[in-house]
Amino acid sequence: MDIIVVLNTMLVLFGILMLGYIVNKLGILDEATNKKISELIVKVTSPALVIASVCGDSVMGSKKDVIFILILGILLYCVLPIFARIVVKCFKVEEENFGIYQMLLIFANTGFIGFPILKSIYGDGAVFYASILNIPFNVLIFSYGVYLLTKGSEEKAKFDIKKLVNPGIVSAVLALIIYLLDIKVPATIADILGTVGDSTIPLSMMVIGSSLALVPLKEVFKISKIYPLALVKLIVMPIIIYVLLSLFLDNQFIIGIISVTVGLPSGSMTVMLSNQYNRNTQSASIGVFITTLFSIVTIPLIINILPI
Repeated sequence: MDIIVVLNTMLVLFGILMLGYIVNKLGILDEATNKKISELIVKVTSPALVIASVCGDSVMGSKKDVIFILILGILLYCVLPIFARIVVKCFKVEEENFGIYQMLLIFANTGFIGFPILKSIYGDGAVFYASILNIPFNVLIFSYGVYLLTKGSEEKAKFDIKKLVNPGIVSAVLALIIYLLDIKVPATIADILGTVGDSTIPLSMMVIGSSLALVPLKEVFKISKIYPLALVKLIVMPIIIYVLLSLFLDNQFIIGIISVTVGLPSGSMTVMLSNQYNRNTQSASIGVFITTLFSIVTIPLIINILPI
């Protein structure tokens, strides 16, 4: 991958992010509008982007590759919790942040940052593959993720299968069916999905920028342990995953997508769930803030270091 192309992509995304930051400071966007736009992205534009990714002829690989990446995704999200627990224990994270920091390491911001970056670098096929990886991701975050947040508290939550019926899962399953059954989507519908889906990129980056504008900078520098954990998340983890996958695979497209996905900044769902279960939401927010900020540099760095 040409580093100039990657840097240009990240600069464009960063520019849109900064625009979101500025318009928040100008009072055009606020927390309420962020939530509404986020809901629009999660429920409409991002699912449209996923389905549109299989409506054209740009999906690389065979049906066997698609099933294979689903299996790899299941294995990945079996290994990541073990790795995250070891890392958090090594850093001697305090009890109140023990579960939150594990979630920050395990669950990446695939929908808001991953899809736009993967589409910009690899094309529509990468969005489809990443959406398949999101199936085990969603199962894990609403089961093990909730367990981490409620462990040791009086508020115990049971696994709710209804949480899995969400636009992200539904769009991934629909895309999988369309692809595996070779369903031809009418051109007009494909164009609508493509146009709506493409709005995910500017909308998501503006919301992230606007959200970062709401984080008090004083609090960011008080939590020192988040910085080494962020480097583990953004640099060490994707390198380890790349090396492990390279031992068994020769498909650089699949290896690249999984490695980049693992090296994405922490996902905002950790903040939302922390808030829902009355955990340390501020630590979760700062973790997402720091990893998002650092990723502007680390993502091009990782893509340049690794031959993906």
